[in-house]
Amino acid sequence: MEKFLEGKGAFITGAGAGFGREMALRFAEVGANLALNDIALEPLEETAKLAESKYGSKVFTFKADISKPDEVKAMTKEVFKECDNIFVLVNNAGIDGGLYRTLACPIENYDKVMDVNVKGSWLVTKNFFRKMRLNKFKPIAGKIINIASCAGVTTSLNPFIGIYSVSKAALIALTKLWALELAPKMTCNAISPGVFLTAKYHNDPNTIWSFLDARKVGLPLKRIGMPADVASAALFLASPGADYITGDNMILDGGMTTSINKL
Repeated sequence: MEKFLEGKGAFITGAGAGFGREMALRFAEVGANLALNDIALEPLEETAKLAESKYGSKVFTFKADISKPDEVKAMTKEVFKECDNIFVLVNNAGIDGGLYRTLACPIENYDKVMDVNVKGSWLVTKNFFRKMRLNKFKPIAGKIINIASCAGVTTSLNPFIGIYSVSKAALIALTKLWALELAPKMTCNAISPGVFLTAKYHNDPNTIWSFLDARKVGLPLKRIGMPADVASAALFLASPGADYITGDNMILDGGMTTSINKL
């Protein structure tokens, strides 16, 4: 595979497992130096070891809570001290907050979900974009990729995960706003995964199929999404092939949102 990220850095939040780990490995495969963040250091170090042993990548790890302004500010300084050529920023860290309708959600759950999924991504981007847009890379100085969710898309707003839906809808809105604010030097796009085999579903496909069947939700492609699918989408958005794409929200759901009320 072409090493189109060689000489460039990629910063990923929530890189200790799942989508974040898979994206880190795929970016390393095409030559990127990695700066990885998570709230826990042990799984983060495991991701780093995989990237180093498999691809010989230079990897830096940073433990920080992205919802805390002081921690994000301190982390930003450390990141650019170690890796001053961040080209790709992936706002991946997020939490689901539990199964609550919006008006039944406890205040502490609301605050936690919005703090991580919205404020956290906003804080990281706010701290990173100034240095990124000074990169000398042409024609794009830097790229931001936000990992949103189909739960934030109008056709898929879900009252059973109401505040999570709200947070991801906000992240999609921020994606479009940042695309306008950062053009023409930088691009900003989102990926909205549907139902994926992750720890949220105990990495159990039977749990997912039961969940879908109970809600009469169809998957036209008859396959549950895998973290590798998200990594492939992120890899494309990070590539030169996506240099003319900004403000887009890529729906990655096996046709789920298209099929709602039709299958």
